[in-house]
Amino acid sequence: MFLVGSSYWNMVYGNAIGEVEQDQEGIENMKNLGQNMAWILKKIHNS
Repeated sequence: MFLVGSSYWNMVYGNAIGEVEQDQEGIENMKNLGQNMAWILKKIHNS
């Protein structure tokens, strides 16, 4: 099993509807996580 991570905790924060979209640091962290997931999936697929 592969455990894919990002730079630190994979979460975004918000109290009310739409606030999560204002958490730029959290969104960047999620983008990084998505890129890392895509990378490992490509490596697995090509082996």
